[in-house]
Amino acid sequence: MIYSVIPNVEIVKILHFLTNFFNFFALIFLLIVNMIILESTITFSVKRQNRYFLLYGILLFVVQLILVLLPFDLVSFDETLPLTERVPKWHPIFFGYMFFSITIFAIIPIFSTSFKIYLRFETKKLKKKWRYYLIGSLGLVIFILYPSFISNLLNWLPGWEDVAERFRFIISLIGLSVIIWVTFMYYGLQFKH
Repeated sequence: MIYSVIPNVEIVKILHFLTNFFNFFALIFLLIVNMIILESTITFSVKRQNRYFLLYGILLFVVQLILVLLPFDLVSFDETLPLTERVPKWHPIFFGYMFFSITIFAIIPIFSTSFKIYLRFETKKLKKKWRYYLIGSLGLVIFILYPSFISNLLNWLPGWEDVAERFRFIISLIGLSVIIWVTFMYYGLQFKH
């Protein structure tokens, strides 16, 4: 976390909240792209797109904000540690909300629309290109998104500090694979004349 060196924990919590919100809000763009490909821009109008953005954004923002503001410390930072060693600790309730809401409202719709698109393609060339997009999307979810959720949960579990630290190091290395997954997605969506 780039903001972990800020001594005020409340500011760090706000920045962590905003980081989570914008990272997870970005997923709706993948769904919108899939919906446009699946239904065309005529059927899936800008008004409907905006409705998706608004509903998903409100759901993500409001519920996450409520959970962060509850007096139970569902997201915390150990103030006894040096600034550079503070990491977010997600209570299992917050982990569950983030995991299930992102999975239900973003990941499942993204993959279900992606597979519908794949099945509609008739040429082998288009199907092959779309498989790259699917592999890239799946890689981002499996190797980048969910491990960061798990890392934040491991930080909360008492006695798991060593495991959490090693796990964070491993996912930091695996995080470099984001370049590969995004390249696959780009190749799958790339349009050539």
